[in-house]
Parts: sequence; C-alpha cells; structure tokens
Amino acid sequence: MTRDRKLNRLLLGRRILVCGKGGSGKSTLVALMTAILQRKSYQVVVLDGDASNPEGLIRLLFGVGVEGEPKPLVEFFGGVNVVTCPVDDPSPLTRIDDERPVPEHRIDLHREISPEYYLRKGNTTLLQVGKIQTYGQGCDGPLEKVVRDFMIEGEALNLIDMKAGVEHFGRKIPDRRDIILGVLDYTLESVSIAKRMAEFCREAGIENFWLVLNKIGSEEVKSLLMEKLGHLKEKVIGSIAYDQKLIETGLSGNALGECRASTEVENIVNRLEQVVCSPGR
Repeated sequence: MTRDRKLNRLLLGRRILVCGKGGSGKSTLVALMTAILQRKSYQVVVLDGDASNPEGLIRLLFGVGVEGEPKPLVEFFGGVNVVTCPVDDPSPLTRIDDERPVPEHRIDLHREISPEYYLRKGNTTLLQVGKIQTYGQGCDGPLEKVVRDFMIEGEALNLIDMKAGVEHFGRKIPDRRDIILGVLDYTLESVSIAKRMAEFCREAGIENFWLVLNKIGSEEVKSLLMEKLGHLKEKVIGSIAYDQKLIETGLSGNALGECRASTEVENIVNRLEQVVCSPGR
C-alpha cells in the first residue's frame, strides 16, 4: 500500500466544517474539494448548512437551482417547530421516534433517509438542512442544531458548508467536527474573522483548525495577507488564485467543472491528509 493510499484511508469518516466571511468562497471550495475527494475514491456526504444561500451548493455540484432542491433535512427530525435552538436547549438532536441522541445512535443514511431528502451523483450525496423561506420565519437555531448533531454511520467523509460569520461558534456548532477549515479572501474582514475563529478553536480545544486563502490575485496580495495573519500564517494550508473561469461559471448557473483552481484544491486536500493524519492529531 502506498503512502498516499494510507493517508486516504485515514481521512475516512472525518467531518470537516468550512466557514468564513460571506463571499469568501466557502461553497466553491466545498464543491471543488468534493470533486477531488471523489477522484480519490472517497464517499462524500455534503451538508449544506447555509440557511441564507438559496442556490449555493446545489448549483455548484448539480447545476440546478431552487427548483431542484431536496426536502429540508430538518423536516426529517420534525421541522423547525420541533427541533429546538441549541442555545435555548443544548440537548442533542433526536429522531422523531427515538429518544437516543443522534451522535450516539448515528443515522444510516440510505436506509433511514428517504431519497426526497438528498441528491446523489457518483460518490457524492448532498443534503440541505433547510433555507429561510418566508418573511418572519424566525431563528435559524433549529437548523444549526441539525448541522451540529447530524452524524451518519460508515466511512463517508462529511463536508459541511456553514453560513457566513462566526455565530455558529457561539452556538457550539463546531463541537462535533474533526476539522475546521476557514476560508479567507483578500480583505481585512477575513483576517479579523480568521483570528476570532482561531481564538474560539483554542478555547474549545480544537487543534485541527486550518486556513485557505482564496481569490489571490498576486504573490504580493498573498504576502500581505500572510503578514496580516501574523502567527496564524502557520495555519495556512494552501491558497487558491483568482480564477476568471470560476467567476464565469458562477454567472452561468452551470455546475463547476475542471479549472485551474482544481489543482490548487487538490494540493490542499493532500496537505489536509498529511497534517490531520500526522502523529499526535
């Protein structure tokens, strides 16, 4: 067995939370990572945890809009009127007919979850926690509890696309994640959010917190960002150059295809395998 293959096996079953400021490219990174992970023969379960973005991952992965959305996953657990906010009620998520906590009695995805709740293509399964659909719908806390506690049986790698900002850290959503991946674009706001995320991860005892620089137009921009990050530059696991093709795809409504960024994201995935699976992690 080659070293690459050993690393591949060690990432099975990992849960990766992708977060950062709005517009930094979280969903794009998740979609590109999914393609690379499929190529490495992973089974990938992607969880869209962004309640605000109506055409994020579903378009990037499947090339369809809201008309093709699966049924909101929160409804499997009874809906937003049954599932409670994790701040008001920190108790774990349960099935409708089973009081055992989901993290202790994990979901058998394809036996328990009806196909109306997900989309599948190749080795990838996409689920959407739910979206804000109506004016005055209320707190999205119940959706975040599903993000926090939804855990499946088996060895599939889980990618979770989180909403913008750091509110989910206040709700302890990262508690049951193996890896926190922060995405930064070329703004001071991104740097500020990255520093705040790093502090939250330190308080929570989360070691596997890493950063990806995105939309980097030049080596000068990259160097300036690294300077602004200070000691956090050691957490930078890779960078993705500004790619005009990604911009054009974003406007076309098509699913992401092969692009220059794919090679850079493959390097990021390879690096994740190395650092996460190194001794002591």
